[in-house]
Formats: sequence, C-alpha cells, structure tokens
Amino acid sequence: MRIALVDDCPNDLSIMHQFLAEALDTDSVITEFHNGEDFLQHWSADTFDLIVLDIYMEQLTGIEIARVIRETDPNVCLVFATTSNEFASESYEVNACYYLCKPFLKQQVLAMLDRIGQQNLEVSRTVLLPNGEKVLLRSIIYADYASHRVTLHCKKDETITLRVPFQEIEQLLCHYSYFYSPCKGIIVNFYEVCGQSGTVFSMSDGSLIPISRRKSADVLCAYSSFCFDKIRKEMS
Repeated sequence: MRIALVDDCPNDLSIMHQFLAEALDTDSVITEFHNGEDFLQHWSADTFDLIVLDIYMEQLTGIEIARVIRETDPNVCLVFATTSNEFASESYEVNACYYLCKPFLKQQVLAMLDRIGQQNLEVSRTVLLPNGEKVLLRSIIYADYASHRVTLHCKKDETITLRVPFQEIEQLLCHYSYFYSPCKGIIVNFYEVCGQSGTVFSMSDGSLIPISRRKSADVLCAYSSFCFDKIRKEMS
C-alpha cells in the first residue's frame, strides 16, 4: 500500500507513521509531507492508495487539498485527521472514507484500516508500466523475456508486450513481495501459483514455470514465507 501522510504537526506525523507501519505489511510505503504545498508538488493521480490529510493546516487546508486531488483522482482513499467535526459536510463533498480524531489512538487507526479494507486496496493496486500503460498488479500471472521483449501474461488470456530490458520490469514488479524471479528471464506472481512440485511452479493459467536449481533454496523459501503470511492474514 502506498500511503501519504499530510500534517504540519511533526509529532502527529510520527505517531501516525508508527501505528501504520506496525499494522501494515513490509510492502507498504509511507511518505510524510509537512504541509499541503509540499504534498501537491509531489502528487499526481494514482501516486497513492491512501492519503491521510490533516484538516487544520496553515495556508492550504486538508479540504482544499482534497478538492485538488478529486479533480483528477476519483478513486484514491481520503482520510481526514482533525480535532473537530466542523468540516463534516465538506468531507462528504470530496468522498472521504473516514474521519480520524486527534490525538491518534492505535485502535482507532486499526479500525480505519479495517473500514477502508486493506485487502480491497491491495487487490485494486495498479502499476505504471514504462510504456505509460497502467496494469492491475494482481492480474499479472507471470512475465517472461524473449527476443528483447518482456511479455506480461495476465488473467483473461490477456498479454502486454514491452520492448524494455528485463531488469526494468523485474525491479518494478519485485518491489512487491508476491512477485519473484524463480529463474532467468521469468517473474511469477505467487498469488497465481496453484502448486509446486520439485523444481516447477504450476500457474493458474496452466503454465509450468521452471525453478532454477541454483536459486531453488531462495525461491522456495520466499514462496513458503508468502504462503505462511497469506494464511496468517486470512486467519486474523
């Protein structure tokens, strides 16, 4: 999950960052901004999955920032942090999904994450490809490299072909722990692995992906860790 925290109170930023870091998986990236102007200089549509905005800030308020965001990004989850519900009506105007009251409490932050649905955010996460096309990460089954081209094999028998170095796509996808390269020139999505036998992954589309003998121990360790973490999340 990509999260932006926008607050002109350093202590509040630190507390919120700590609570979120403790609650979220290691793939999550939390970026702090100390005022609205700084945030807007770095923001563009689809940059973040969740934005937590302090309403009472000097110059630009959280509501004003939210209105700018909604001009081009109707989907990002907006959460307001405030000491008062004075702007409740305006929060409906920009389709905010939650109100956090200060001072922050850990249980309150966990309730917020439950409300907006971490799993829903994860499933809907997209990534911007080098050709400018956006693709749903969880729709990718695996990627392979041949003839100087990377092909993303996606659900519904869709494919996306890019003329880019394999390393560029590997760096882009393997930032997320559920993508892994089991052998040279191939990246698999662990969510789409239906089974593993010896040195082969069976994928959801019926493809058989080899596991390099040289990398076998690391690959199987990563896959086991993924499976364990997935089970833990489902039981929690």
